[in-house]
Amino acid sequence: MLLENDLTVLHDDATVDETVVETGFIADYVPLDNSTVLMLGILELLHAEHEQGRSCVSLAVICKRLGIRMSTLQRLMTALSEQALVELSTQKERLVAALTQSGEEVSLALQTT
Repeated sequence: MLLENDLTVLHDDATVDETVVETGFIADYVPLDNSTVLMLGILELLHAEHEQGRSCVSLAVICKRLGIRMSTLQRLMTALSEQALVELSTQKERLVAALTQSGEEVSLALQTT
């Protein structure tokens, strides 16, 4: 869940998931959509693997561990790589993912919250 401090500035009254939100006030939390939760899960998984000494993880392994389809993972990886949080490459004819420096910083920040 995101806290009020994690949100960008709301102008006047805004609508978040069909709930009217007054400026500077969030009713406790704003629910995250499924894609966001999955992207955070990917970052967490890559961080855990990095901590174990494995800098790259195959996309097939990520799919299996998170229980998602490859097409879903590829869409999420595109979003993460566009934000320079994850780097995709090919190793031994397999697609693999690794955290970038920015991705590592974000995943470390997530571990402390």
